[in-house]
Amino acid sequence: MARASAKVVDPSTGKAVKVDVGRGSASIDEESRLMIFQGCNTTQLCTIFRTDPRTLMRKLFENNVRPCGVRNGSDIYHIADVAPYIVKPHQGIEEAILKMSHHDLPKDLTKEFWAGQRSKQDFLEKAGRLWPTEKVVERVSELLKLVKMSTLLMNDAVERQTELTEQQRSIIKSLTRGMLEDLMKRVEEQFKPEEHVQAIPHGQPEEVIDPDL
Repeated sequence: MARASAKVVDPSTGKAVKVDVGRGSASIDEESRLMIFQGCNTTQLCTIFRTDPRTLMRKLFENNVRPCGVRNGSDIYHIADVAPYIVKPHQGIEEAILKMSHHDLPKDLTKEFWAGQRSKQDFLEKAGRLWPTEKVVERVSELLKLVKMSTLLMNDAVERQTELTEQQRSIIKSLTRGMLEDLMKRVEEQFKPEEHVQAIPHGQPEEVIDPDL
């Protein structure tokens, strides 16, 4: 089926240009095709986004959204150009900003936002609800040392309470060493910095595995 087209006025040149409006289809009427492929006037945008003309025009003006053309003497806009400034984010504003690249933030907002985040971070840290990575690693290191000590004491206790053959002693030591190595590996993987995040230097857990074990 042939592809339909229409003429619109390019606002930058004032000249009429031919625009593709999609393939003809019984399921899409001509007006809908024009709205999708060409653009919507303000009345249509108010209907689509369930808003009033005053609110719509204010947001278009504040965000410098320019029309993509003119149809029947009225400015028209691409829905994709208008939607970000009319539709409320599904997620919270703070969460949305955190997921944005700092390049996408306005200059005035960048400084204020990160200053606020820093103050929040300091408050949570003092309240004991947020721990710096180096402190978490330090505590985990202490726990690993306790696990190591308990394991060594367990091995000693077994040898004191029963007689072990050399083979049994070797098996226990091998299993114990494997457990500690696996635990250490998993901890290191958990604290491994992501590639796009600059690693923060911190001390790594030491003396977790006895080379003679």
